[in-house]
Amino acid sequence: MENHVIDVHAICAEFDIEIVGSSERVKAGQTRAVATIARIGQTFGEGHLRLVLSTLAETKGNDWVMTEVTLWAVSDLVRSCSEWIEDDVSSWFEAWDRIPLGYLMWNCRELSGIVKQRHALAGAIYTMLLVYSENRKANRNPDYDFLRRVLSAEGAMGKRHQEKQHAIEAGKTLLEVKSSLPDREFRNWLREKSGLSGSRARRYMEMARQDVA
Repeated sequence: MENHVIDVHAICAEFDIEIVGSSERVKAGQTRAVATIARIGQTFGEGHLRLVLSTLAETKGNDWVMTEVTLWAVSDLVRSCSEWIEDDVSSWFEAWDRIPLGYLMWNCRELSGIVKQRHALAGAIYTMLLVYSENRKANRNPDYDFLRRVLSAEGAMGKRHQEKQHAIEAGKTLLEVKSSLPDREFRNWLREKSGLSGSRARRYMEMARQDVA
C-alpha cells in the first residue's frame, strides 16, 4: 500500500468538489471529510482516490453525500470490484447513476451502534449494484455451499413476496373503501365485513401507501 502526502484540495478541485468547514452545512458538490480523503489517498494511492471521488461527484444525485462513511464505503467497493471497473468503467458509473445513495444511508443509520456504518452501507450499495450491473460482480466468487443456501432461501423469499403483494392489494382495497365511507361506518364495515383486525387493516393500508409512494 502507498503512503505519501496527498494534496486533497488539488485533487478535489479536479472534480469541482469544494471543501467546507466543519461547522458549515454541506451542499451538493461539497465535503468536509478532508482527513478521510487524505487517508484513502495515502493508503491506496491517488488513482484509487480519484476513482472514489469521481464515483460520487460524477454520478446522479451522489455529490451531496461525500461523507466519511460514504467515501470509505465507495473505497471498499472500488477495491472489491476492480476487475469490473477495469473491464468496463462506463457500466460502473451507469450503475451508480441508479443508486439511491441518500436513501440507503438513511436506512443504514438504523443499524448505528450495532453494525459499522461503512460496512452496512457498502453491503447495501453492493446489493443494488448487482441489480443494475448486468451481472457484473466483485472479484471473488461465492462458494457452492453458499449458492445452494441462497437457492434454497429463494423459494421462501418468493412466498414472502407473494404474501406481501397480497397484503398490498388488500390495503389498496381497504383504502378505497375507507375513502368512500365516514370513519365510524368504515370501522363498522371493517369489523363486520372484512374479517380483519384493526391493527392488521392499518398495516395493510400503510403498506399500500408506501407501495404507491
